[in-house]
Amino acid sequence: MRLSDGKTVAGWILVIALFAALQPLYRKIEYDRMVLGYGAPTPITKVLQYDAPAMTGVIVGAMVGGFREVAASMLWMKTHSMWHEGKGTAWDALSLMRMTTLLDPHWLEPWRITAWHCAYNLFVETDDPAVKAKLLDMGVNVLKEGISWNPHRHDLYFELGWTYFDKIRDYEQAAKWLGAACRFEHPEYIERLIAHGYERLPDIDRSLEWYDYCLKRRPNDQTAIGATITIRERYLPAWRLMHEGRYDEAIEAVNDYVAINPDGMIALHLKAHIYEQSGDLRKALQWWQVAADTAALDAQARTKVAELSAELGLPVPEEPTHIFKQQEEMAVPRRGE
Repeated sequence: MRLSDGKTVAGWILVIALFAALQPLYRKIEYDRMVLGYGAPTPITKVLQYDAPAMTGVIVGAMVGGFREVAASMLWMKTHSMWHEGKGTAWDALSLMRMTTLLDPHWLEPWRITAWHCAYNLFVETDDPAVKAKLLDMGVNVLKEGISWNPHRHDLYFELGWTYFDKIRDYEQAAKWLGAACRFEHPEYIERLIAHGYERLPDIDRSLEWYDYCLKRRPNDQTAIGATITIRERYLPAWRLMHEGRYDEAIEAVNDYVAINPDGMIALHLKAHIYEQSGDLRKALQWWQVAADTAALDAQARTKVAELSAELGLPVPEEPTHIFKQQEEMAVPRRGE
């Protein structure tokens, strides 16, 4: 550094002053980690495994000097700059995102955006099913790692549940993680989302249980009221007949609504499920296939087609599961954008 370069000197003075000003905050965070039980920060050696092109001497200095939150903020700003200015690749951005999560693991936003980047943005940039599967797995694992650092907030549980619901279409796993989010203060729509996932499986009993729970908490919840009426009128009779072993009557009951709405996902799923429960796997396969052909994004039906085909000794369709075959639309913006 040349002392005659006034701007350079002023810049370093500003950085040093910023570090000094944030030292009390850093001590407070360290106190919270020790006294309140937060996890220890990720070792710098692990953080530096990510050879990110946007690393600068100032950022490395902040990390080594103990100002991890400052370094994380700098990296996050670099990520946004790279993204909006088109610098580097999407994989370069991922490296920066992961470094940020490791530097400041109690900052929730980097966990959310990193997982979305894997499961949505990078996902649509490849046609290789194996790479798609890897990216979905990466997105899920990022959120699980974030939850391990922040177990007492609903946010990342919800993001993981939403990924299973919206992207992977695994409604059992979605219900598991969305249900975990409900243990903490959370938006009311999460409970309705759980009920809606059980509708699609189908699991009419558990769907009604969650809609009824919504109504106990908010008796004027019009969405839950409408869904409950629809389920009880259209699908519950067939569901009960199925559980009584009256499969032919159950099929007749659900056929009334398949005739009215031949593209209805819930009715098609329920009809296939009834055949499956009756032991008529070929009929079940036929109707799961109808559901899969009716809606290109019905990953639940595609998965069932693959499972039953294998069980019956029939050729299994290519890209058989929801992990390997997902929607091919453009990257989906995050909610609210």
